[in-house]
Amino acid sequence: MFVFNFKYGVSQFLYMKYLKVVFLISLLSLLSFPVLSEELCVACHSSQTPSIVEDWKRSKHFEVGVNCYVCHQVKEGDYAEEHHGYWITPVVSPKKCAMCHEEEYLANSKSKHAYASINGPLKTWYKAMVGKGLNPLDSDTARQNPPEEFIRDLVTPLYPASGVLEKTGINDVPEFMHANQLLGCLECHGSYVYAENGELVGWPNIGVGRINPDGSIGACSSCHTAHQFSIKEARKPETCGKCHLGPDHPQIEIYEQSHHGARYEADEENWNWTAMPWKAGADFSAPTCAACHMSEIANPSGKVIVSGTHDVGSRLKWEIQAKFIMYQSSNSNLAAGGFKPDKELGEENRERMEKVCMQCHSPEWVENYFKKYEMVLEDYNITAKYTLALLNKMYDEGLIDKSNPIDEFPEFMWYYVWHHDGRRWRMGASMMGPDYTHWNGAVDTVFDKLGRMIDWYETQKKIRGEKATLTSSTQSLQTGAPQATQPEQPKQPEDNTNLKIVWGGLIGVVAAAIATVRFLK
Repeated sequence: MFVFNFKYGVSQFLYMKYLKVVFLISLLSLLSFPVLSEELCVACHSSQTPSIVEDWKRSKHFEVGVNCYVCHQVKEGDYAEEHHGYWITPVVSPKKCAMCHEEEYLANSKSKHAYASINGPLKTWYKAMVGKGLNPLDSDTARQNPPEEFIRDLVTPLYPASGVLEKTGINDVPEFMHANQLLGCLECHGSYVYAENGELVGWPNIGVGRINPDGSIGACSSCHTAHQFSIKEARKPETCGKCHLGPDHPQIEIYEQSHHGARYEADEENWNWTAMPWKAGADFSAPTCAACHMSEIANPSGKVIVSGTHDVGSRLKWEIQAKFIMYQSSNSNLAAGGFKPDKELGEENRERMEKVCMQCHSPEWVENYFKKYEMVLEDYNITAKYTLALLNKMYDEGLIDKSNPIDEFPEFMWYYVWHHDGRRWRMGASMMGPDYTHWNGAVDTVFDKLGRMIDWYETQKKIRGEKATLTSSTQSLQTGAPQATQPEQPKQPEDNTNLKIVWGGLIGVVAAAIATVRFLK
């Protein structure tokens, strides 16, 4: 017979109620942790770093409730540090942004921006690690083979000062750290950030091709700087100009001198910088870097003409900053040999760019400009091949030594031809900058750098008592290698003095006879 135990039943009921309350409180605590952490972060940082708090309050993140912990929480692979009772990471990698912006993350991850360090200052290190059978994107590889130590004494045109530093012995001075690599090259291209003995190496850095502790590449905050992460800022040409400037890639200077840049300066305060999509003629009246290369462009009525992208090469037909012109590739990893020029892709990219151009220009205008642009590219290519052939000729004739690739005058000139003056030549044409195309580009390349290189060669040959023979440009184009050719000697005139005298006498007699006959008549 069942007998209800009133005392036991009440206690069980209360116990279950207690468990539910405890569970509910625990759940609420977990859900509210970001909110509580936000209050703690803001309370402290409002006095310690007030500017970043105010930036965040002006951001879209603040409007939609994206707080500090959402971005700074520790996930697998992250560097973590204890911060006033919380575990956070100061390195907000693109993987964090991908939680909300996956499409942008995926596009950027395959872009030239993301590979800016791997294809640039860390290229030699990356290839060396692959040669050892190691994964270059694994932080353990960086800990065992520190990239900054690897590149410090490296002699390579990647670091053009390295040749003279090696030649003079400055590299051997213990106190000399070659630190311009760290706050020069790696600031734009991106450093390798990893943890060593509980501390970050390669930090701070917001280089666009940064390698992060979680194995991702890139830094969204390079263009959308913390803590506003503003689309307006990313669309401004000055943002791109932080890195795209100077003698070797003067895009911002070229833009400022172009008709596009002049129109931007005159009218930009009237633009709608945050519109999505960006309507040509309604939201903006002249292209910026972002308009041509990234933004989703629509006509004034809002019809999308070109989809937006974070793959900055996806509207480019040509790769114009390398030694020689080549088509773009779907794989940006040049260091791993993945960059394969793709003509079909290049033509597709050009079509996308032309659609942007034709929001303001007629098809005929666009087509004719690109035809002239490609004529400039071919002019550069011919000149660069000739210059390289001449350099190799000097190596073959023993005038210069390959053991140090960038410590002698002809090597300096070749470097300037393709990396400085030649880029200005090409980039000036690509961005409607006539002064950079001509004076700062073609003239400086041919008249100054190649001209001085030829003069140096001829002088050295005279010192040796040898005859200087320049390479045939035709052969350098056909073979890509120097071909020493003897210039055709002008034909010596034959000594026909006596014959000339005879002929002269006969002509004189005939002329006199004709004159006499006419007189008699």
